[in-house]
Amino acid sequence: MNDRLKKVLMYKYNAEVQDALYKIQCYSEHELVIPEHPDITAEVDKLLEKVAQAEEKMAVIELHYGENKAEKQIL
Repeated sequence: MNDRLKKVLMYKYNAEVQDALYKIQCYSEHELVIPEHPDITAEVDKLLEKVAQAEEKMAVIELHYGENKAEKQIL
């Protein structure tokens, strides 16, 4: 994987993480209720799943295409 592609993917996944964390923060700080989504815990659970998926993808990129390729470890 070339450096530019890696960088673009890392920005994409980091943006997904930040977006989800911001929404969770808004739900918790402002106790927002979305009319079409009254189950806040389910919405936060979905957002946490997005965070987990994006962070896992970033970890895989670093594992296989990071600077220390020789130090790969199986998770």
